[in-house]
Amino acid sequence: MMELKKVFLLFVSSSLILFIAECHEPSPSPFPLPVSSISSSPDQAPSSSSDVESPAPAPSSSAEAPSGLPLLFKSMPSGPRNPVLVKICGTTDHPQECLASVSPFQTGESDPVSVLKMEMQALYQGFEKAFDKATEISEHPDTPASIKMCLDTCLEMYDSGLIDLQDAISALSNHDIDKLKTVLSATLSDIDTCDEAFMEESDTHSPMKEIDDELTKIASNNLAIANALLR
Repeated sequence: MMELKKVFLLFVSSSLILFIAECHEPSPSPFPLPVSSISSSPDQAPSSSSDVESPAPAPSSSAEAPSGLPLLFKSMPSGPRNPVLVKICGTTDHPQECLASVSPFQTGESDPVSVLKMEMQALYQGFEKAFDKATEISEHPDTPASIKMCLDTCLEMYDSGLIDLQDAISALSNHDIDKLKTVLSATLSDIDTCDEAFMEESDTHSPMKEIDDELTKIASNNLAIANALLR
């Protein structure tokens, strides 16, 4: 009887020890741990660089800057500029516009006469663009007759501006500075006459106003550079 009791107690003790051991064993998680929850050891850097925010890329050095003449010469190359060209354009009332309009016509020469020729080329091209734009608006079927009449004046003045610039080139070649200044002043009058045509028409807004403003800046620069030649 005593022997049977010992066997029973031994069985109960063994079962109790096994139960306690199983209670302390961690149960498996129903969801596997994500990789991101695994921390790196203190002396080891993270293996992935995706968690490190990359710095924003620096602006490209070849990017083009605004020109101040968005309709005629939209942008000008950035980077180092010819110091002589900068100095000559600095004599005008619109130096940035001078640099922008001269840039497409640069030939490597940067003396005052060469820069003046380039700026006159820019104005000539500007008059051509203005003429084409005025023609496009005038020929549109929805353009009112009153606007077309004003545009006819503008077309005449833009054509006059082209002729004045041809005379300016001849005067410059002949070293006739007085005539040069006279015909360059005439280009400013041509542009003003276009604007005045709309003002006389009950202050009608001119669809050429923005282009005329840019033409005026280039024409003003031409006259300023020509005046600088006399100093």
